[in-house]
Amino acid sequence: MSYLAVQLEDYFVTHPEITMIKLEASAGLKRGTIDSIRRDAHPRPERFGQLLHAVDDDTARRWLIAYLRDDCPPAYLPRLEITIAALQGTDPAELREAVTAYTTGQLDTSPAAVLEAWHRLQSAIQADNSLAKWFIKTVNLILGEK
Repeated sequence: MSYLAVQLEDYFVTHPEITMIKLEASAGLKRGTIDSIRRDAHPRPERFGQLLHAVDDDTARRWLIAYLRDDCPPAYLPRLEITIAALQGTDPAELREAVTAYTTGQLDTSPAAVLEAWHRLQSAIQADNSLAKWFIKTVNLILGEK
């Protein structure tokens, strides 16, 4: 089961007053969209963005982390930690600024460390097409690209 599907299941358990139909209507999604996500379909970024607008900030943060985890190649999941800064609403511009994905450990932001990390990322992307696709999709989600 995908990370996002698990988050959706948990949401409906903790919010029994909200049905799939109510959530789809408040998000402006067509019927059946949430059901397909619950069955592990990965929503397009624009549909996922609509869904984030229909829930509270804390839920939106958890769902965004789950969405990014679902896109990550499985071999990299143990080395990846995704954090989302506290949101003040689910405005797409805020989401783009708030998303930060980094490997666990100390985060050195010196120019030399950033350049070294960039070179390592370039090498990893050249060696692993699934990582390249995940990276591009993640950047496009952050930037709001289609």
